[in-house]
Amino acid sequence: ARAQQITWEDVASADGRYRLKMPKGYRYMTVPAQHSVLHSYVTILPDRFIFEFLDVLFVGIQSKITQEKFKEPSAGAEAAAGLQKSWPGSTVLEQRWVTLGPAYGWEFVFGTDQGSRVVIVRMYLTLNASYTQVVQGPMADRQNPAVTQFMESLRFS
Repeated sequence: ARAQQITWEDVASADGRYRLKMPKGYRYMTVPAQHSVLHSYVTILPDRFIFEFLDVLFVGIQSKITQEKFKEPSAGAEAAAGLQKSWPGSTVLEQRWVTLGPAYGWEFVFGTDQGSRVVIVRMYLTLNASYTQVVQGPMADRQNPAVTQFMESLRFS
């Protein structure tokens, strides 16, 4: 999954809230719900890397979690515990507070499959939406330039 072997595509929300780069060939799905709309972009590369971006737009409501409340260590621990349900048996290797423009949130690095795989998650929250970037791949390739390119490509308008 070397960066030069991946063809990247620019992706942007229809309403201009964000843009990012996804590996070419991603699948896109929209799921409407009562108070939100989920937009999902997923690419699975042949060498077992998975890149995913989730955008949950709140409809008719606003986030009740303030930046100050979400920044508390207990909120980070709660978010990590919730995410770990997606990867049973995973271990939190790192976590840190992150901000990007008007969004704020957490980055987590999980070890899975007895440490052979890594899951990197960045969760951002705004008043009107939540955004999640996920990369899954071999632990040995954690520092792969493609991972950095994907994680650093997200921009909010």
